[in-house]
Amino acid sequence: MKVGSVLLAVIAIISSLVFLLLFTNYWEMIGWLGLWMYVGIMVAIFGAWILLTTKLGIEKDSLKTSDFAMIAMFVALVIVIDFGSMFVPGLSFLWYILPEIAAPIMFYFPLGIAVAAALKLAPKPGSAFTLIFVYGLISQVFFFNPIWLARSIIAALGIEAYYLSSKRGTLSSLVLMGLMFGILFSVSGIIFQIYTWGFWQPLFVTMPEAIMGGILMAVGCLLGFALGDRAKSVMY
Repeated sequence: MKVGSVLLAVIAIISSLVFLLLFTNYWEMIGWLGLWMYVGIMVAIFGAWILLTTKLGIEKDSLKTSDFAMIAMFVALVIVIDFGSMFVPGLSFLWYILPEIAAPIMFYFPLGIAVAAALKLAPKPGSAFTLIFVYGLISQVFFFNPIWLARSIIAALGIEAYYLSSKRGTLSSLVLMGLMFGILFSVSGIIFQIYTWGFWQPLFVTMPEAIMGGILMAVGCLLGFALGDRAKSVMY
């Protein structure tokens, strides 16, 4: 596991949890300016990391038509996971009685499987960004709100920055990616829900949800790695 990827994961996790604390306690005071400061800071961190990683040199292995086809298939799967997580038979009640674990179990766990499998099959620069950003764009078709595009940009840049600086396709790198991205994506969703939906939740709900989201996405990445590795051996 590369030091750079571990460092970025730590930065992303700590900054996400700090922003969660800040917005939970002071979102009314900081207002919309706070939201755009959050977006600007996270984009600056991940964007600068990508530029630095690119300047230090990465292999010239551009995405091909077959890679885009593979990514498109997994984008569709992630969309199904996203919208299906709200209506899983027998588990939907968790959103009402245990919201702290509902999203981790029904969304972040299967998301980890899909993302890890996709990046195992297409471990190239640009794969992670394309997967998450296209997913965000397609989500706009179903629930149009351009403000949420900022969240998609944060998420896509974050996972790409990590993926570029990691040993792509290895089990340890994908598991750490799941932990980092699960927390990052969960926290960003909680923050944007406050501003776009007026849906504020106390910290004793959101903090466990974010941490469990990271843990269960990491577990999902374990399975996703195995599935992707098996599929790769069959395909190639």
